[in-house]
Amino acid sequence: MTETTIAAVGELKEYIMEITYIYHSCFLVRTERWSMLFDYFTDPSAADPALPEQLFASIPKERPFYIVISHHHKDHYTPKVFAWHERHPDVRYIISKEVARFARHHIHPDSRFKGIKADPDRVFVLKAGETYRDSMLRIDAFGSTDCGCSWLVTPLDMEGKEAGKEKTLFHAGDLNAWIWIEESTKKEVEAAMRDFNAILDTIGEKTDRIGYCMFPVDSRIGTHWYMGAETIVRRFRVDHFFPMHFTLADSEEGLRKRMEDACRFDLYANPSYGEYIALTTPYTGYRDAH
Repeated sequence: MTETTIAAVGELKEYIMEITYIYHSCFLVRTERWSMLFDYFTDPSAADPALPEQLFASIPKERPFYIVISHHHKDHYTPKVFAWHERHPDVRYIISKEVARFARHHIHPDSRFKGIKADPDRVFVLKAGETYRDSMLRIDAFGSTDCGCSWLVTPLDMEGKEAGKEKTLFHAGDLNAWIWIEESTKKEVEAAMRDFNAILDTIGEKTDRIGYCMFPVDSRIGTHWYMGAETIVRRFRVDHFFPMHFTLADSEEGLRKRMEDACRFDLYANPSYGEYIALTTPYTGYRDAH
């Protein structure tokens, strides 16, 4: 698998799905009918991360643009996105209830806050177990082993029917097997895995297959840092797996190590099924033209 530079807006029509890595856990997804951005907090290539011009130029203005935010942690969220309705005529914010609590001054129409304010008609708040649906897609919210939500996105066809399971997108947010083996007791490890698997079981009630899976692979947690990824690609039939959440490091050397670890697919990939895609450079992406 090779990285591909993001296409210009007018070049997308022959592709069913394009997934572009922005940074950390942020991906831009574009289809023939809509665009979606997960967990934006910065664009390291932008002169002004609050106004990432390359990103804006990549989003067709004639299609709906969904901004999806899993939780409020500063490596997944910036309130600056709530001003982006000024740059796109059809922005729709899908946010977890946890984000809504921290962003209340930005999203409540009666707030006296004088800073960035979202158009409240464009904001949709979900908690685990709830669903957003419109004529383009369905988004199911699931829990997290940290905070906020994880998301399963199911595209809809022109008749409003759900696309096949191979077209679904899963963005984990901070859902992972967050296990620090060296620092935890056996009971703590067992509890962490029990909580993680309980959420996977809930997702399994909706689907047994994930088309495109964006999931944390973060070696900061020490031994068995890949256990969450190893588990999910065996629990579900994952067609395309994208590691994420690997840029939190204190040095350039540390960053390179985190990236290399995240892409050590031999350690956690399901040998029987799936494609594993290493996107580590901003604005490189994967295109599926099936």
